[in-house]
Amino acid sequence: MPGRRCPGGRSMFRRLMAAIRSFLGLFIRGLEKPELMLQQYIDDLRAQVPKMNDTVAEVMKNEVLLRTQIERMEREVADLDKQVIAAVKLGPQYEEEAKMLIQRMEDTKRHLEETRVQYEAAKKASEQAKLAREDYLRSMNQKIQQAMQAISRAKQAEMQERLSGLMMSFQQGDQSDTLERMTEKIDERAAKAQARVELATSGVDARLQEIRRASATAGVEDKLLEYKRQLGMAPPEEETPKTMSPVTETPEGTSASG
Repeated sequence: MPGRRCPGGRSMFRRLMAAIRSFLGLFIRGLEKPELMLQQYIDDLRAQVPKMNDTVAEVMKNEVLLRTQIERMEREVADLDKQVIAAVKLGPQYEEEAKMLIQRMEDTKRHLEETRVQYEAAKKASEQAKLAREDYLRSMNQKIQQAMQAISRAKQAEMQERLSGLMMSFQQGDQSDTLERMTEKIDERAAKAQARVELATSGVDARLQEIRRASATAGVEDKLLEYKRQLGMAPPEEETPKTMSPVTETPEGTSASG
């Protein structure tokens, strides 16, 4: 009939997707790159999380539905109990109605107890499902960390391989010879320049050294003479005579110094 879906359409689609995933897996393995395989492994682990969440949610939904039914039946039992009391108070003419209400209340209580048993089982199943999810996430995170570390080691090994290849290229060919020749020329030029500087400053350094020695010798002689004067073994230092300005008389009779 037009518009009717083929019953095997979904199953064919699933088989096609499985074949594609299998082909991609073989293609990745054919690349022989561990980091790509590990990244695919990480993606597969993470892809299981939504499925795990859906399963846990389905189990918890059953628990919530049963709890809602229990609350509804508890309210119904309480309401029926009130109705029985009211019917009994109305007198013997309402005994049949009271009996019907009592029977209905007992049936509800029995159903309530059965639902409570189911609820306890569903609650336990929910707890187990949540624990299973937590265990899976914990295990998944550990495996992802291990895979990430392995990927880092693989990248580091690849970098070391590239570096070793680069070092090998430095040890071979004309480039290393050129580097050595240029280095020797630079060292030679630096040595010549240093020699010129030392030669140009050698005369100045010698004269400065003579001045330092003369200054040091003069200081020692002065110190020795000072000790001799203190011990009376040398004449005291002569004082420099002071000169005074002449005093002149001013017309007013006061003196002024020039």
